[in-house]
Amino acid sequence: MTVYVKYISETQIEYPPKNKGNIINYNLDVEAMIADGYKEFVSAIKEEGKAYAITYTQNETQVIEIATEIIPDPAEVLREAKERKYNEAVAKANNYIQSGNALYEFETGKHIEATDGNIGKFTAYALAYVTGQLQPTDTVVWNTKEDETVELTQEQVQAILIGLGQVQAVVWTVKYPAYITAINEATTVEEVEAIEINYSLGE
Repeated sequence: MTVYVKYISETQIEYPPKNKGNIINYNLDVEAMIADGYKEFVSAIKEEGKAYAITYTQNETQVIEIATEIIPDPAEVLREAKERKYNEAVAKANNYIQSGNALYEFETGKHIEATDGNIGKFTAYALAYVTGQLQPTDTVVWNTKEDETVELTQEQVQAILIGLGQVQAVVWTVKYPAYITAINEATTVEEVEAIEINYSLGE
């Protein structure tokens, strides 16, 4: 379908309104549009994924779109790629921890998820022992990652709290910095995109 536009300037064109005054479907009335200065619009060929600066020119019967490809600065492209990878490293670290896949094994075959929520709960239990809300002989009931109900002693609660913290520490002080180092050392976009961020690797 032929599109008609009005040339305003090198950087601006105007599309006809659907209706104008008492003319219904004005944008389909070619004679009326031509009489008002609208001309056939010739769109430039543009490749998907490329950026263009758009300008316009006109002749007697046509308004012609001119697309000039914007060649990106390689340094800026690399910076943007690294920024995306940085954000991915942070997001995946948080998701890994909060998903419950970061586990602390407190007994053989028995795991507890090192989520912020679980660390908060074990911190509260440890504090309850210190303040006397729980007696040293009291136990804490917990469901493991394997859906096994266990009773934990004060010593186990304290050990698990430390262990959960250590699991998170490995993510943030060992694995995350290693990914950041790899990103910083990359010299091309291809090297950045080749970095696979997977916090469960090596477990």
